[in-house]
Amino acid sequence: MHVYELRVGMCVCELEAPKGENPFMLDRIVIESHADIQAIQAVCDYVYIDVKFQKDHTGAIPTRSTEARKQLSFARSFEQTAVTFQRVGNLIKTVLDDIRFGNQFNTEAVKQAVAECVDQVLEHPETMLLLTQLKDQDQYTAQHCMNVCILAILLGRELKYSLEDLNKIGFCGLMHDVGKMKVPLEILNKPGKLDKFELDIMRNHTVYGRNVLMSARGAFPGAVDVAHNHHEHLNGGGYPRGLDKSALSDFTKMVAVVDTYDAMTSDRVYQHGQPHLIALGTLVKGMSQRYEAHYVTHFINCIGFYPQGNAVELSSGEIGIVVEQNKADRLKPKILIVKDSQRSDIEPRLLDLAKPVADPQGNRYAVKQVVRAKDYRLDLNEYYRDGLFVKDYAIAGA
Repeated sequence: MHVYELRVGMCVCELEAPKGENPFMLDRIVIESHADIQAIQAVCDYVYIDVKFQKDHTGAIPTRSTEARKQLSFARSFEQTAVTFQRVGNLIKTVLDDIRFGNQFNTEAVKQAVAECVDQVLEHPETMLLLTQLKDQDQYTAQHCMNVCILAILLGRELKYSLEDLNKIGFCGLMHDVGKMKVPLEILNKPGKLDKFELDIMRNHTVYGRNVLMSARGAFPGAVDVAHNHHEHLNGGGYPRGLDKSALSDFTKMVAVVDTYDAMTSDRVYQHGQPHLIALGTLVKGMSQRYEAHYVTHFINCIGFYPQGNAVELSSGEIGIVVEQNKADRLKPKILIVKDSQRSDIEPRLLDLAKPVADPQGNRYAVKQVVRAKDYRLDLNEYYRDGLFVKDYAIAGA
């Protein structure tokens, strides 16, 4: 088994061709955390698994065909989903490094990683959406590829795609920007505006991506098309070839929508990310000219107006983070209030907008606006590291 297929709960009985001395004291390694997985990934590429141990201790080897799923609390599901998210994030960093240095990447490992993402999106879509908000400007390209993968799968789920097609669209999303690894770092990471020469090189990432995927054994053929054409527009005004909608595949049109959304809402070396609703407004304005209206509409339906991980200002002036949707009324999510109306940190408490809860002034709570987290000194990555999303909190108004 490839080391990127390892999961918590498995038992490794042998390392295949370790890179140097085996650092583990025992031959058998029971994986109890993601740190254990990372340690194994650092010393070899393949391992042997004790399948009997897996069956005896967990009831069944985790597979995508497993139908009986345990109902987990949000906190537990978040922990498990975050492990998958981090594992796939580490994989895409490795894949991008391999491409940058001209090495052949492991296509089967990428497919397995995408399959895990599909599993988690189907089981815990809200948690996966929340995790896409944990962004690091210094790791933009890798995180962007990861986020586009997740958002594309979410859109495919909204469109009721088959499991096979969800895996295909996820692969397309994860690999859509691999061509950027062939762009010189001084251009890719330039903080200022690109000149014409630099812009031409940057735009060539679509051609580089096509070439990389065409040479990759076992890659989904549709991903070649997506990597080459995800910056084309329906009206023929995009690049690199000025194709119109008649020449673009459905997967290309889908990735174009989620790629634009994640790029707009992310901080990059040359720009601050835009608030969620402004990004949606850009997509709506571009419908039928740049983006397929059908996919824009379904994308908005699947992530909602107040998606998980977004910072909001409440009618009371307090600041909170959306942590969960209410299925009965998606305009009234559950929000973790983290700052008071003076923007001072407070002991977090959970607010359910679907319930008639009064704010400190005696008025019913409502969302005033979606805001940029950094404008209010909110660091979602810090909250994540501190376990903010896996704690039990006092209920506002209780």
